Amino acid sequence: MAGRPQKRTRETRDRILAAARELFDARGYEDTSVDAVAERAGVAKATVFAHFTDKTNLLIAVRIGSLDALTEAMRAEIDKGPCGDPAAFVTGLLHPWLSLYRDDPEFARLYLVQSTLKDAPWTRQFLEVCYRLEETVTEAVTLLRDTGRLAADAEPVLVAQGVLAFFYHMIVGFSIGAIPQAEAQAALFDRLVARWLSTALPLDGTGVS
Repeated sequence: MAGRPQKRTRETRDRILAAARELFDARGYEDTSVDAVAERAGVAKATVFAHFTDKTNLLIAVRIGSLDALTEAMRAEIDKGPCGDPAAFVTGLLHPWLSLYRDDPEFARLYLVQSTLKDAPWTRQFLEVCYRLEETVTEAVTLLRDTGRLAADAEPVLVAQGVLAFFYHMIVGFSIGAIPQAEAQAALFDRLVARWLSTALPLDGTGVS
């Protein structure tokens, strides 16, 4: 008996998430109201807020699985170890993230305004993913240095911060229409990262041990 209320709670949450996902995909975030989500899920509006606090947290809850999958994919690539061009290794880790944020502009805006988000369980999960992304990029740069693909005196935190600055710039550029084409965004990102990492290559300039 004790498990039934919990099961009903999970089922209600899953219905709300499914309804929100359908409406966000069909109408977009701004044109989807919480009332519409509640109606589609067959619950009261107050029930939606009880589970997700506000519409922002509902969007995060809908999309967080995609971010977790990207984080796991980055982890798998780093575990394989770098080979070949250092810049290609780093940009390859981040291209899927750029693609996700191109496909979901509303979610991209959330990523860009992390510091303004209200504290809530789903918001905390989202921020943890963002922090893990930055930590993973730093880990990737550290691995490049430790395997001789960057100079021994390269500073991983500094190099990673430069890469992430370009990453943010690409998201902003696409969101405001300054870099409207996906191919142009990816190509510019690759060139910027390659130029930045070239300042940290070993003296022989190969970046390959």
